Amino acid sequence: MRPTVDKTYKVGDTVRYETFTGELRTVKVTEKLDEVKNGRAGFAGVDANGKGMNVWGYNSQILRVFCQEQKRWKV
Repeated sequence: MRPTVDKTYKVGDTVRYETFTGELRTVKVTEKLDEVKNGRAGFAGVDANGKGMNVWGYNSQILRVFCQEQKRWKV
C-alpha cells in the first residue's frame, strides 16, 4: 500500500501533477481556486520547466507538493 503524501499547498508552492493524458507537469502555483472547472477545486500556475505555459489542474491530480516555506518536498 502506498503511503499518504501531504498534498496541501499555497500560492507560490510548486506542484507536480499528472494530466488526463498521462503527462507529468511541474507547476508553480499562481492561484488556488475553489472552482477551477466543472465545479471542482484546483489550481492555476505557470509551467516550471521553462516552457512558461499557463496551465490549470484539479487538486485530485496532484502527486507531490514542494513547499516554498520549508524548501522541501512534502511527505
